[in-house]
Amino acid sequence: MRITFLGTSHGITEKNAFCSSALATVGTAQYLVDVGAPVDTLLANLDIPLRDLRGVFITHPHQDHYVGLAQLTYTVEDFGRFEDVRVPVLAPEGIDFNALNVFLWGDPRGHDRYRTEDPPERRIRFRVYPDAPPDGSVIFDDGTLRVTAFPVRHIPHSHAFLLEAEGKRVVFTGDLLRDLSDYPTVITSPDAPPLDLVVTEAAHVRLDDPETPKILAKSKTPTLVVSHRAPGRNPLSAVENLARQIAPIRVIAAYDGMVLEV
Repeated sequence: MRITFLGTSHGITEKNAFCSSALATVGTAQYLVDVGAPVDTLLANLDIPLRDLRGVFITHPHQDHYVGLAQLTYTVEDFGRFEDVRVPVLAPEGIDFNALNVFLWGDPRGHDRYRTEDPPERRIRFRVYPDAPPDGSVIFDDGTLRVTAFPVRHIPHSHAFLLEAEGKRVVFTGDLLRDLSDYPTVITSPDAPPLDLVVTEAAHVRLDDPETPKILAKSKTPTLVVSHRAPGRNPLSAVENLARQIAPIRVIAAYDGMVLEV
């Protein structure tokens, strides 16, 4: 599995950084975790055809994690060269996809192929996954990638994701509470299998809080990536200081375009 960080920022107006989005590659299959970035443009820049996109997974209903769906939907649905694209979008409750359709095309009642009932010609196929129980629930499994959602408490309908493919296990925490009291137990539980990579947010948590390294040090992973970073709250120096405190776990500050082989 390969993880490409398309967007690693918390602020929409930050220079040279898009909002949260990551691409998981398994063979030729491509999967997106959050779409705060203009993902169709960024995938084109990486020479990745949209027909290789097999799934999109949204952690929670905040716009900076799904605003890129508008551009992706318009691109795929309105241009004939994407007739072979079929992409399921797995999203939590709280996102009004009919409002998205109204924004893009006007009243959805006049555009049958843009309703969320997903007629056969629809290419972007919206699916709402229910809130997961504490021990998680599988929301996607196409035989190549398995995605399990775990509840967190950032806002209602917030989730972390466990991605499993090729014998690898990767967790994206999504946004968390500032005190990390909802840091997913799938990362820290003595009974849980070890992970190959954890990607955690730094938009709301304070890395310089004395309790933060104590919690993150319990992560059962060799590598912790700090992404979705708010520079004003968590400058690079805070990431570097965290790395010293929780060694031997390797801590990496994500940046747009960074690629990790898992």
